Amino acid sequence: MAGSQSVRADRSDETAHAPLPWSTLRRRLRDAGLLEETIRGADAPAPDSLTIETLTDDSRAVEPGAGFVAVRGVEADGHSFIDMAVENGACLVVCEAVPERARERFPGTVFARVTDTRTALAEAAAAFYGDPADALRLVGVTGTNGKTTVAYLVHHLLETLGASTGLLSTIEVRTGARTTKMNLTTPGPLALHRTLREMVEAGCTACAMEVSSHALAQKRVHGLDHEAAIFTNLSVDHLNYHGSLEAYRAAKKRLFDGLGPDATALYNADDEAGPTMVADTAASVVSFAVDSEADIGVSVLQSDIDGLRLRIDGHERRFRLAGRFNAYNLAAAYGVGTALGFPPEAVLDALADAPPVPGRFEPLRVEDGTTVIVDYAHTPDALENILRAVRETMPDGATLWCVFGCGGDRDASKRPEMGRVAERLADRAIVTSDNPRTEEPVAILNDIRDGVQRPDAMRWIVDREEAIQAAADESAPGDVVVIAGRGHEATQTIGTDTRPFDDREIARRYFG
Repeated sequence: MAGSQSVRADRSDETAHAPLPWSTLRRRLRDAGLLEETIRGADAPAPDSLTIETLTDDSRAVEPGAGFVAVRGVEADGHSFIDMAVENGACLVVCEAVPERARERFPGTVFARVTDTRTALAEAAAAFYGDPADALRLVGVTGTNGKTTVAYLVHHLLETLGASTGLLSTIEVRTGARTTKMNLTTPGPLALHRTLREMVEAGCTACAMEVSSHALAQKRVHGLDHEAAIFTNLSVDHLNYHGSLEAYRAAKKRLFDGLGPDATALYNADDEAGPTMVADTAASVVSFAVDSEADIGVSVLQSDIDGLRLRIDGHERRFRLAGRFNAYNLAAAYGVGTALGFPPEAVLDALADAPPVPGRFEPLRVEDGTTVIVDYAHTPDALENILRAVRETMPDGATLWCVFGCGGDRDASKRPEMGRVAERLADRAIVTSDNPRTEEPVAILNDIRDGVQRPDAMRWIVDREEAIQAAADESAPGDVVVIAGRGHEATQTIGTDTRPFDDREIARRYFG
């Protein structure tokens, strides 16, 4: 469609590969049960001589010799841009509905009608890059909260134990050759397989990756053979896209339904949705929990601002990650390490040395004894976790502050609940903007206000920088200030404008 992703063979900034013969892709689509018919224009090349130089689902990126996949997207239907794609030089169009009189209207083009272009795009992208996932031990992490932390922990673990490992996370991508920022938690199939190919060429033998519900629903990870998959937890999020909690849960479950018998499915047994996630998987199932009976039991022995002392699977260690909720993340990573065949003691030693993740329970110390904690918590459950975890580590007499907001153009149902959480668990709360995007910031604050019983006891400051400054001016030495919602993000989007804005930098400016 007019606005997605594309790849080509000869750009210096992209992974090199050979052109893809149409005969190879045709066989693959047929074997996958996707190909229904092929229609060849009068002047189109013979099937055995046709090669695809580039591949895209963005009609604007089509160049002569390109294959164009017409995906039915959320906001636009790629079938509406087939004419543009052919005009720009597409030699192959993969679609679900072939245009009328295609032979006469597009004599130089081959049309492949498939049952599902999203799945076909994933198959084509994998073939285009030579199936790089087959050379990697893939570990996928899904859930509402904790995906990034677990992915980072698994990456650190495998690297420490000698396996060169790539990383696909909300914060960044590490391919072994370079580190880049991410736009999506899980990229689309073309970017995904290009990145996996780069990892392989850089010598990686494994990859830790976050797998979002959007990616699962949109089949971005179709065909990936994960050796291990982790479910962290499930709470309200992304209902603006999925429509219901049931649909959101079902999207997450696809990761485990697709695992093979040689894989391992790890799940949080303390989460109500955990057993459902693995109910139909063919993989070996391993549970972890703090409060319930589980294959991997975890006990929190000590929790403070600088880390945790845990007993995991009978072994005691001190970890650098703080907050009770990180006990689950560490247990999940431990389960992956042992499932992949590493000795438990070696796994725990590696995890004990794992550094905190940027923007996740990230403390900033102030000379007067005040502590600022920046965290990505942007769901009710995550906000409750961070506030409870901080409360456990606070000195007597200190005040717990919470500066938070909710993103615009996203699930509005969680806004009142986040207001309730902040009112219940923080001593003082300042409600402000997160990334309003194209929504009116005041309207977002009003949605949060709907969940608050005593709104006059809170501060309501639309400008986020002013809100952080107010927390700095009004907090006392020794207080703890949680700035929640954006974590590692270095920009803020207001309307259609994106400006530099890093909570950590703003906090340093006003807290000193």
